Amino acid sequence: MSQASLPGYSLLSPQQLLQAKQQAPLAVPVRPQLADPALLARFSRISALLAPDQLTIQQPIAPVKLSNPLSLFKPSVSIGLRPPQASSPALGMGDLRHRSGIDSLKTMNPATLKELGQRDKEAFFAALLPAAIESEKEFGVPAELTLAQAALESGWARSPIGGYNIFGIKGSGPAGKTSVDTKEFLNGQWVQMKDGFAKYHNFYEATKEHGELFHNGYYDKAVNQFSKDRSTYAFIDNIQGIYATDPKYSQKIKSIIEDHGLTEMVSRTGMV
Repeated sequence: MSQASLPGYSLLSPQQLLQAKQQAPLAVPVRPQLADPALLARFSRISALLAPDQLTIQQPIAPVKLSNPLSLFKPSVSIGLRPPQASSPALGMGDLRHRSGIDSLKTMNPATLKELGQRDKEAFFAALLPAAIESEKEFGVPAELTLAQAALESGWARSPIGGYNIFGIKGSGPAGKTSVDTKEFLNGQWVQMKDGFAKYHNFYEATKEHGELFHNGYYDKAVNQFSKDRSTYAFIDNIQGIYATDPKYSQKIKSIIEDHGLTEMVSRTGMV
């Protein structure tokens, strides 16, 4: 593009250009509307060959603070995506172990728990511990009592009724019922008899139903007192003669709790 094609310029002959160069340095004319120094200061590149709308304006850029790097990846509402929701608190290792334990108990077969009960008593209780913790939190039944009853009622899982009923719960369960031989202490003596017992689909379900059992109206004293004093032994005394007819039932449950340190095991979880 020649200077002759630009408005505001006159064409000089070589002689005139040489003469002007000898007299003073060549000054390139600036368009009148850009001559204001305040206006010129706003431009990062000045060229008399560019029209005003082709000039690059230098604007000060304020620093941006990113409180959350993930904010760079917010989905656009223009494409129909939901805006991000507030995230839940991060799970600790204890919570993750607890959830894993619950999932494991839902799929554990009777033979596995039976093997634990015969070979490793601590592992037997550890397998049932997550469900026992949930039962205490949801139903107010001491977790160590739940663990001890599972061991006593099932003979350490040697003979869970219907495969998963490790608490000797009578009646009908989610998987139906079954009739088995049992002993009851009646009129001062042990009597052999048949009775109907609940069936369950897994050990977690059986433990949950065990917790619900204590809200059938017969155990209100035990549940209400435990909510006030948190005394597991008082709870055990208050279910004596109701949960089982064995006159030594309370003593047997307490012995299992003490012999295997179940109160300490529950306390170490920090979850109840």
